[in-house]
Amino acid sequence: MTRFRERKSGSTRTALTAAAVLAACSPGDIAFNEPGEADTHVERGGMTVTVNVDPVDSALADSLGWQGGVPGAEVYLLLNGTAEWTTALTGSDGKVVFNDLLDGLYRVFAGKTLTEAEASNVGGVVRAFGDGRTVRFDGTAEVELMLLADRPGTLVISEISNGTPLDWDVSGTTEGSLYLEVYNNSDSVLFLDGVVFGASHEARKDWDFLPCAASQVVRTDPEGIYARWFMQFPGSGGEYPVGPGEARLVAVEAIDHSPRHPHMADLTNADFEIGGLANNPAVPDMLQMGPEGIGMPYPRIAAGRHTYILAEQFNLAELAARWRDNHGREYYRVPKEKIIEAIALYHIWTPSDEGNVPCVPMTPRDFDRYEGGFWDIGLNLSDDALRSVQRKVLRVAPDGRKTLVNTNTSAYDFSLGRVPRTPGSIP
Repeated sequence: MTRFRERKSGSTRTALTAAAVLAACSPGDIAFNEPGEADTHVERGGMTVTVNVDPVDSALADSLGWQGGVPGAEVYLLLNGTAEWTTALTGSDGKVVFNDLLDGLYRVFAGKTLTEAEASNVGGVVRAFGDGRTVRFDGTAEVELMLLADRPGTLVISEISNGTPLDWDVSGTTEGSLYLEVYNNSDSVLFLDGVVFGASHEARKDWDFLPCAASQVVRTDPEGIYARWFMQFPGSGGEYPVGPGEARLVAVEAIDHSPRHPHMADLTNADFEIGGLANNPAVPDMLQMGPEGIGMPYPRIAAGRHTYILAEQFNLAELAARWRDNHGREYYRVPKEKIIEAIALYHIWTPSDEGNVPCVPMTPRDFDRYEGGFWDIGLNLSDDALRSVQRKVLRVAPDGRKTLVNTNTSAYDFSLGRVPRTPGSIP
């Protein structure tokens, strides 16, 4: 059962109205009593979420009059092991209270995109803010989120394909239809020549056979991000420009996949190709980095339990900081001064998540403040698998050029729900 509610600032009362609510469902809303049984419900303290602005953006907060908290911020709440998000807005004091919650771990993140009226206080430029935490609730909790403003424009990952038709629906493998999209979110021409794309795929839960503690040092290292697979864009310095507001598409196989399945994309317009079973000779190939086996296996171009980075050119062999997991797989630390962009994306698998504590992401908060947790957009069970993870649009210039949300908070920067694929373009 879904209940739509408005959460009032500083109060533990709930109103049955959907006026200020984006979506809501709380697993502890309903209690059943046997006939004649007394109502023994005990009032619990609830979870109070206070939303402020990170001190590094205090001047911006002062211009907006947000010294006492961020009003109208969207707060998202999800109990570990469930798939229904509760969403509410903060009041004028930057607070919101969630009641009737079950004990457990909760994903909590918040974001705020300025209205046109609010933007008039900061030069007429629409800005966005984001932050998140994983917290434990045991009857009462006080959570403070410190929103970070969108950062200066650069190259960003704007879309990642998410799942393919089931192999038994299509003859042969379908992983060749996966893709990655890179976008110039700046006001200047940038070049892809030599830029490195890397990914890390690791356990996100505290399993007995693979505890979080075994990799804690690499999950919290402020000096860089550890990744397993690397590929590099071709070019020697000025061959592959990307204009402001332009996207470049990287396909595993730059061919038309739609004849194999109606939900598979036509990727013949790709700008670069990784190369799977098929290869389009008209499309420049991405370059493998490092010894055999260290290059990017193309199944990693699928949003899930991954950290993704874009980095300035570097020599993989010269990266001194390395780490091996309990399977002997080697991770390389990309130094922070080389990292252009970092995002963390996570599939929420309801049955398996319920009893497992999530690990700290492989992307430290200095690079990504909170991983994006997405449900029903990567499952290879139905047409829901035929979606992508896309970065949201922040503002549109008079000439039509779009600036994308980039608060270094993947949970807020990327669309939470299901979105159609739009490879090579920004919807």
